[in-house]
Amino acid sequence: MKNYNLKITLTILFTLFYVSIYAQRRGGQRGGNRGGQNGGQQDAAQIFKKLDTNNDAKIDVDEASKAKRGNISQNFDNIDTNDDKFIDLAELEASLNGRARKKESAENIMKAADDNKDGKLNKLEIAAKEQLFLTNNFDAIDTNRDNEIDLEELKAYMAKSDTKKTKKRKKN
Repeated sequence: MKNYNLKITLTILFTLFYVSIYAQRRGGQRGGNRGGQNGGQQDAAQIFKKLDTNNDAKIDVDEASKAKRGNISQNFDNIDTNDDKFIDLAELEASLNGRARKKESAENIMKAADDNKDGKLNKLEIAAKEQLFLTNNFDAIDTNRDNEIDLEELKAYMAKSDTKKTKKRKKN
């Protein structure tokens, strides 16, 4: 009798467990176009609506600090690409889709990665700061081949890359 009750109890528990997993999966799909072309826009619009508590069509620093998920308040300055001290829906969408990050200056990159403060970046400093942009382009940036990147080399490389991006956008 004990074994029979145990089997029934376990069967009911496993059934409930699998039904709850199935329901969670179905519930996630019901939310709309997740992963599709408009998935990021829907998510951004929903997040924006929740954060814009004063309904002025922009998110200020105080509203961003109330975000329960994500890191909007920590990355406020990067998301606010036009530096107007507000995040609009387009900026939030771009951020959530991994686009339109604020361009970082050569000086700021140098300052953040130059541990020994000698005004040059070597491969060890770059690796320690996990600067993939610099790691992946080190040889192209280091034009004088001294195995270090100085500020002038970094500025020149960034200016050259910006020119290439602008030309590419004009062609499209």
